[in-house]
Amino acid sequence: MLAAPSVDTYPLADGLLPGPVFTSDVAAAAAGGLAALAVATAIRRRVLATALVGAMVVAVVALPGGWRFDMYVATIGAGLLLGGLVVLGAGKLHAALAGAVVAGLLTAEPLAQFRELDSAPQRYASYLAASVQPVNAAWLSLAIVTAVAAGVVALTAGNDTAPVARARGREVAVGIGVPILGVGLYRSFHHALFSLDDLGEGRWLWGLVAVPVLIAAALWLRGRTGAVLLAATAVVVAAGGTVSWSPAVWPALLIAPALVAVGAWLGRRRPMPVVGVGLLALVAASGIVDRPPWDNVNFAATILVLPFAVAYTIVASLPSTAPVTATSLALPSVLALPLVAQFGWTAYTPLTDDAAGWSPGAWTWTSVCASTAAILACGAAMVWLRHRGTSEDIGT
Repeated sequence: MLAAPSVDTYPLADGLLPGPVFTSDVAAAAAGGLAALAVATAIRRRVLATALVGAMVVAVVALPGGWRFDMYVATIGAGLLLGGLVVLGAGKLHAALAGAVVAGLLTAEPLAQFRELDSAPQRYASYLAASVQPVNAAWLSLAIVTAVAAGVVALTAGNDTAPVARARGREVAVGIGVPILGVGLYRSFHHALFSLDDLGEGRWLWGLVAVPVLIAAALWLRGRTGAVLLAATAVVVAAGGTVSWSPAVWPALLIAPALVAVGAWLGRRRPMPVVGVGLLALVAASGIVDRPPWDNVNFAATILVLPFAVAYTIVASLPSTAPVTATSLALPSVLALPLVAQFGWTAYTPLTDDAAGWSPGAWTWTSVCASTAAILACGAAMVWLRHRGTSEDIGT
């Protein structure tokens, strides 16, 4: 739900909050991330009741129709549910939760596009607003079942005291800083969109600032707890450069969840997060071939490799503390913006036709190499965390 598109994805600068930044999905996801952090940090009793409230809020937002700022209600409810499940879970449950979050992140956009194409005549699908589409009965039923199941568990559970350690100040500081970073980067990106040069072009690279900041935050955390934050950072970079796709038939929506399940299972059985980071780097590097017919390599990597690599990398980086786990699982939604971007009318309508074959332009080289280097930097930080953790274990 933290990643689900809302009615007001890119609204105009009006409403109750100041400007389009605070009426964006990124700001709403930041609120959900802070809610998840608050639950994972402060709540030790009545955790199931908190998760039940979150599930009920998500179910209410799933009802037909929409209203302005409903995305804040939805993301805060999802944050309560995420934080409660993180506190309750451990071991296999954390791996299953991570897999579920990854599956939701990777299927949110294809599902929204499939609904849009399926609910309107093909020639009008691109112009149909999300708010006027009929409600998806399957999605609504799933939300209701989730709320009912959470209620049954809450009523039948004998003890919902979570046996977890008290959160440290560093973990809370990182959990608060990550949403602030996401909103700040979105503000910079939004400003760049309306600051094109004389040729109507623009490029934005400031998103890459998030990578060294998050690496420093992960290294600042104690022991190996920051490994999952590094994994989530690598996921954000790799997923940001992949191509978007619209499934033509509904069974195609099952590809990502199936691959995510395999990746989560293998990450639990054979945890080698550096290998997962290597796969993510290969996915990012595949973007270098952006012209037909070789551009299918990037498409295949997005559909077949990315879901497995994302789930495997995050699950293999667990366990961690509850606040760090909640912050890391919310990170792909909080930073749901391109870390490097080229925009303007010439970015979509080139002045000259590109010949078929493998001949990437200068911007492709810049963006792909920067993204790949950022992912590899996350992998190097993971190696350092493992070395530091081993040194602490042996008392050196």
